[in-house]
Amino acid sequence: MQTRLKFLGLVNDTNDIPPTPLKGGISGLLALLFLFFIFFNGSCDNGGNNPPPNAGMYHTYVELDSSLHALASAHSQIAQVSSIGKSVEGRELWAIKISDNVNAQENEARVVLLGGHHAREWIAVDVPLLIAEHFLAQYGTEPKITALIDNAEIWIVPMVNPDGHQYSVTSQRLWRKNRRNNGDGTFGVDLNRNYGFQWGGPGSSGDSFSEIYRGPSAFSEPEAQAVRDFLQAHTPAALISYHNFSQLILYPWGYTNDAPPRRGLLDSLAVAMANRIRDVHGENYTPEQASDLYLASGDTNDWLFGVFSVPGFTIELRPRSSSPGFELPENQIQPTFEENLPAALFLMEWAIAQGNVTL
Repeated sequence: MQTRLKFLGLVNDTNDIPPTPLKGGISGLLALLFLFFIFFNGSCDNGGNNPPPNAGMYHTYVELDSSLHALASAHSQIAQVSSIGKSVEGRELWAIKISDNVNAQENEARVVLLGGHHAREWIAVDVPLLIAEHFLAQYGTEPKITALIDNAEIWIVPMVNPDGHQYSVTSQRLWRKNRRNNGDGTFGVDLNRNYGFQWGGPGSSGDSFSEIYRGPSAFSEPEAQAVRDFLQAHTPAALISYHNFSQLILYPWGYTNDAPPRRGLLDSLAVAMANRIRDVHGENYTPEQASDLYLASGDTNDWLFGVFSVPGFTIELRPRSSSPGFELPENQIQPTFEENLPAALFLMEWAIAQGNVTL
């Protein structure tokens, strides 16, 4: 990944603008050049003649937008891109639908893959995107992929938090939340604490300074609203939400240590996915109830399970430990995708076998 100047993340703060230089002299000229450099390079929104944000081999929002639309154009018979809503800053939340009859809503099992709730988790955007690319490239050639697309509706939303992701790329690499102006000098709500089921419970915070700030109310954020409305309109038979890191496969509940209904089924599905992941590169992903990791209220899968009784799983991708943590090296993108592909295929096959199952 190309080296970046990290200090530019605060250039929009007036405290970062140096005092007006004295007239004349080398020092004044250097100060003016410094000011020019700051204003030329500091925009988070790629205004003016700035080069586009660069995340190396990871996809930025603009690159994701371009890639999804290119995929849909190249595979128009089985792929269609649409927006499920807009972010706080007005960016589209793009979804790609993959199905053999892509222009119709058929009576088929739906499976949804979500990525990028948390801005700094770049691998959680690229894995679902690579799954979409693989499915479209293999349709009509690989029998298992072809059968899935012929018998299911597959929806992939790779970047739920485009504003936060953009800020992570341009300004603060480890930014987590969205970019809501909280009106108190802080920015951001943790979108994965903003869903309505058991909102406000343990493992979330009412403090806007917190990394797990849940927002002023359930579904206060347009990104969470968009996912809610989309899932209500296209209720899936199963869902995977990609995050990183820790190499885990988590299932409800997250808000309590109490066992969920049909815990045995949820655990068996998680174990089966973990086994298929391990078979690829030997990496162990631990299957467990989400609260075994830590309590977290108001997350996506608790809402989906609590409201619709639909099995949803959070897959915490590579790495296993905090070193390198969220900054997963680019050479890990492909193997992370490769090992997670069979797990997604398994869950899709299970959903087709069940039909529109409720637990």
